[in-house]
Amino acid sequence: MNIKRLLAGTALAATLLVPVGAAHAAPVTDGGTVSPRIGGGAYVDISAAPYAAQISFDSTGTDIRCTGSQISAEWVITAKHCNSSSLKSVRFDATNQGSGGTVRTVAARYPSPTNNDVLLLKLSSAHVGTYIGLASSFPATGSAAKVFGWGDETEGANTGSPQLKTADVKVLGKGKDTYNGVSVTTQSQSGHTLSGDSGGPLVVNGKLVGVLSTSSILPKPNPSDFTRYRNDHASISENLSWITKTSGVAGS
Repeated sequence: MNIKRLLAGTALAATLLVPVGAAHAAPVTDGGTVSPRIGGGAYVDISAAPYAAQISFDSTGTDIRCTGSQISAEWVITAKHCNSSSLKSVRFDATNQGSGGTVRTVAARYPSPTNNDVLLLKLSSAHVGTYIGLASSFPATGSAAKVFGWGDETEGANTGSPQLKTADVKVLGKGKDTYNGVSVTTQSQSGHTLSGDSGGPLVVNGKLVGVLSTSSILPKPNPSDFTRYRNDHASISENLSWITKTSGVAGS
C-alpha cells in the first residue's frame, strides 16, 4: 500500500500508464461477485457531478486521459502532471467517456509555478455550465469526501470507464503530492481511484478541496476491502492564491 503512482492515463513520463481508451474493461471477480466498477465505487450520471470534465489529448474530445473540474465559464482545473502540448480539448456535460455533451478546445495551459500538482486550462470560448466552488480552507481530518472520474476500472486495464464513476473516501490529513506540494491525503472507502482519474475532483461538503495526484497501487483482482489504500490530492486551499490570481476565481 506504500507504493504509489501517478494517475494520468498517458505515457507522458516513465511512471505513467499508457493512454486510456473508451472501451469497457472486462468485469473482474471480487470476493465471488462480478464488479464492473473501478475498485468498487459506482456508476453515476453526470448530474451527480455536473462540473466534472473529461480532459482530452485530441481536438475532438475522444482521447480522454485525465479528469478535471469546471470552476468558471472559461476555466478548468486538473493535475499538472497531465500537462502536455497534446492536451487539446475538454468535454463537458457528458456521462459517457468520449461522447455526448459539449467539447471546447483549450486556448492556454497554466501549470502551477511552484511544487504543486495543479494545472489550469483556459478555454478558447466560454462554456456556460455548472461550476464547483473552491474551498478556502483545508478539510478537517475525518471528513467524508467523494471522488469522480472516468479512469480505469481495474489496475492496469488501460481502457478507462465507459461512464462517470464515483467512490467514497475519508480525509486523513496533510500529505505530499507528486511534486512534493501539500496534498489532502485520503483513505479509500467504497472504491479506489486508478489511472485516468488524475486531476479529478475531491469534494467535501460540495466544495472542491483537491485534485487527484497519486494513489496506492491495487492488487489484482480488485480487493473486497479498499480501506488499506491511500490517495493524495493536490490541495486547493494551499494553491488558492495562485488559482485566483491566474483565473480570477476566488474561494469560499
